[in-house]
Amino acid sequence: MGTNAKTTHTPNAIAPAGSSEQGDVDGPIQTDVDVGELPLPVVDEPVPLEPGQLPVTPIPLTPDVGHAYGEPVLVGGSDLLASTATLVSYVSDQGPRTVLHARVNEDAEAKLLEALNISPEMVPTQVEQQVTGRLPIDEQHNVAEKIITAAKSVNHHIANGTLTAGGATPGTTAVKIDAAEMAIEGLADDLGDASPVEQAMLDHYVAQFQAVQHAISAGTPVDHVTPFLHDGTAMVTVMVPALPSEAFGGAAVAALRDATRIKPTLDAHTGQASWGGARTTSVLGKEYAIDLGDGYQAVYRPYSLNDPATTEYSLRGRLEVIAPAGEGRVPDVVRRLGQLNLANRPMTRDEGEYSYLAANVIAQSLGERAEVAAAQVTGDHIEDMVRQEIFHERAHQAVGMSDLQLATFAKDIQLEAHTRALPAKVQVLRDAVAKATGFTDGAALASSPGYDPAPRRSAGWLAWTRFDVGNTADKLKATVAGRSLTHSTSFAGLKAMLATGVLASTERRATMGTSTGIGKSEDADKLTGGASSVFLRVRQSSSLTDEPALVWDQPDRLLARADYYGANADTFGVINPAKAGQYAKAPLTRDPFKIATFSNASNEVMFADGIDLLGAEGPSRILCKNTAQRDEIKALLHGKSVASIAGKPIEEVVTLCST
Repeated sequence: MGTNAKTTHTPNAIAPAGSSEQGDVDGPIQTDVDVGELPLPVVDEPVPLEPGQLPVTPIPLTPDVGHAYGEPVLVGGSDLLASTATLVSYVSDQGPRTVLHARVNEDAEAKLLEALNISPEMVPTQVEQQVTGRLPIDEQHNVAEKIITAAKSVNHHIANGTLTAGGATPGTTAVKIDAAEMAIEGLADDLGDASPVEQAMLDHYVAQFQAVQHAISAGTPVDHVTPFLHDGTAMVTVMVPALPSEAFGGAAVAALRDATRIKPTLDAHTGQASWGGARTTSVLGKEYAIDLGDGYQAVYRPYSLNDPATTEYSLRGRLEVIAPAGEGRVPDVVRRLGQLNLANRPMTRDEGEYSYLAANVIAQSLGERAEVAAAQVTGDHIEDMVRQEIFHERAHQAVGMSDLQLATFAKDIQLEAHTRALPAKVQVLRDAVAKATGFTDGAALASSPGYDPAPRRSAGWLAWTRFDVGNTADKLKATVAGRSLTHSTSFAGLKAMLATGVLASTERRATMGTSTGIGKSEDADKLTGGASSVFLRVRQSSSLTDEPALVWDQPDRLLARADYYGANADTFGVINPAKAGQYAKAPLTRDPFKIATFSNASNEVMFADGIDLLGAEGPSRILCKNTAQRDEIKALLHGKSVASIAGKPIEEVVTLCST
């Protein structure tokens, strides 16, 4: 693309925050609006985009509400890990609550932190908003849940005769009573000068807690405890980072706090995810709570402040951008990435091919090959030259700009340089990868049957494929003959997976609302980094265990992906260097032919994020222990209108362990 190429607005395409119309590079740029409020560019007559500039994935206005695994999108540039974000629209009493889940590339963290005004504390702020259900600050403190837990404990001991009038309170019950009392006190402290609705909420919980205390002294059961609910507009208290005295204009305000995770709930029968704002607090690590303005928030767990030796490795770099409740928030959620100095537009097809090649460089361990390393350096030089060219074209436009406007101006130049340089960068990297893998040039590689630079959707995530596997499909199929990939589970776990339609990693399950304890080593996996992937094992197809399981009798279907690794031992999926000495019992490999011959009974094959169980990646067999389990699974799938999985009728897929 030449230096005078024009860009245009496309449906659902997100422009960089603060960008001006690019059709006339010599015209004046807009400088009288705040960076957080810039409109999307609009042109009177759409100019057709070159094929390489078309988006790979569309940006939906609102993903399917309640769809637990969400809608995956590819975001331009390399700021996000695998350039991927997932958009989830949770059910809530206030309407759909859209959250963007992504993981920031460690190399992009410095510029993200530059976008923040770091505050020393979180402070309560009152805002007017429509509330249907529980108040936001109530959900943050989980007061109702703690009083209900205490009440259940009291009633249990009264029924068993271990709690009587005037008698001692059992120790476990006393702990729960103390937790409820502390929650009420914390709520009162954060409310400060409470609004009338908030005071009514506080009075409600104080009365409920007093009823629990009375039950203890009288030895009589507690009546039903209910959360405080409100329907209508109200002044409510929300916690936001305090603006520091040395704050610089235009930057988002952030406060460092102990790490949390989003805490949705998942309907076990429908697979629908709901979230009212609650968060899990028992997390090892630190995070920034970020106020993006207008009700938008973000949460980021920095690499730099989370020591791999002492914190949850799988949480590092994870980012959430949270929209206020309501329909049609997605374009603005994606645009808000720009406030964090991150690319915030859909990935183009040119970028898609570059990401595809980069994924294959990792999957095939080509990064240390001299020609590939040189190509990556050359690509950076090309982008630098294009950036300088654009700057010289537009330097006169910067005259008279404020510091904030200059920062936005520079960011726009950087993003456009990246876009303009991509075709050349793709060609250079393609040629280098081709030579490293035995092809004469990039054209020969691109014409090979296994070369497919289009991502495959697997439920709520996107995966690139390996061209080396595609080009040796028959050889790999012969190598894996008689072997299967399996994932063993409990019957309850099997039902939970099929209700959502996905086998999801520990980290993904947390965003979906799946109960903890489904995985066999969730806490350890968070420390090793294995929590970002799902665990499968290579087994002889004829000697599978007698327990509920998912079975892939054609492992090559999954081994075509570019995002897996494995070890011929139980290593808890370790990728954390700080934990390698403790867990790495065998070397990690990404070679599908080595993985196909794993023989250790505890071997593991790790696939990033998860696997779509009801689509093209679905299992060949779903094993059940008895006919009752088999019939229940069939009924569950029929209830979801699933007649076949990966082209195979479910009557043939859902079978007994012994068949």
